[in-house]
Amino acid sequence: MSGGGGGRLGDSTFPSRLSGASLFDLEVVEAFALTPSMRRIRFGAPSLAGFEHVPGQDLMFSVPADGDRTFRRRYTIRQFDPDALLLDVDVVLHGDGPGATWASGVRPGARIEAIGPRGKILLDTEAQWHLFTAEESAIPATFAMVEALGAGSKAIVLLEVDGRADEQALRVQPGCDLHLAWLYRSGVDPGRSDVLVNAIDELKLPDGRGHAYLNGELKVVDNLRKALLARGLPAEHLSVKPYWRLGIANAAHGEPARD
Repeated sequence: MSGGGGGRLGDSTFPSRLSGASLFDLEVVEAFALTPSMRRIRFGAPSLAGFEHVPGQDLMFSVPADGDRTFRRRYTIRQFDPDALLLDVDVVLHGDGPGATWASGVRPGARIEAIGPRGKILLDTEAQWHLFTAEESAIPATFAMVEALGAGSKAIVLLEVDGRADEQALRVQPGCDLHLAWLYRSGVDPGRSDVLVNAIDELKLPDGRGHAYLNGELKVVDNLRKALLARGLPAEHLSVKPYWRLGIANAAHGEPARD
């Protein structure tokens, strides 16, 4: 594996407003399917020595497209091996956008620039229980955060996928009380299903202070937010992060376009 230099932002094509983030020249060392809808890309670089992140944070990648064009796309750091200097991201293959196209065809030896780690949605250490909702785009972040919960934690995880073939194993730390439900949309297009909102409406919320992490398609997470507010969960106990918007490509900076 050849090495890439790490540096500070300001000497690349990434926007200056992210000044202070670390820049990595990563090399793909492995790429393989996790499920029919998701592919794991494993990166390495000597510059990853000393790399630190908080579960749920991401990297912004400069994804190549046709010709010399690039698109910025954000992918959660699924896991990092500090001894082997290997970093994994899991990419959903839905659609024909630049991210999915790149991930479906990338091979070992390919190089890509990334900056980070980024992201401010972190685990609420004061919460007595944690509620996570996600479809495929947010499963990597959900898994990374749930796996970081320690003994005595309680996690309720509602995950929307097309069917059983899209399920993945979620391994929590000893002593973590996990309630995991896979919800099938059964051929309905991602972003059009109501299975998550229906599950929230039917869910019995535990007693005590809780925190909900709602990630995924923009309108779906907004409906989930409204449903939980109506159930009495305070707004300050909701972490809401739209990853994409149905029918509209993400903006150049990698975030969902808004009206």
